[in-house]
Amino acid sequence: MDKQKNQGNKLLDEYILGVEDQELKGILLKLKNETRKPDISWDVIKSVLISLKNKDRETLIKILPLIL
Repeated sequence: MDKQKNQGNKLLDEYILGVEDQELKGILLKLKNETRKPDISWDVIKSVLISLKNKDRETLIKILPLIL
């Protein structure tokens, strides 16, 4: 399970590096940071996912498998 999680983290990092829209990149970085905390707050994650959906629904669809 940890190996799979690490692979998802690496792929998310790579995806974020390729994003040029700074607002979108900021949302993704917030999501990345929140999902890597040991005490993940669903309310915070939910808020960030809603922001991502409102900004770029296609990106949300692409990254969901990486964070789940």
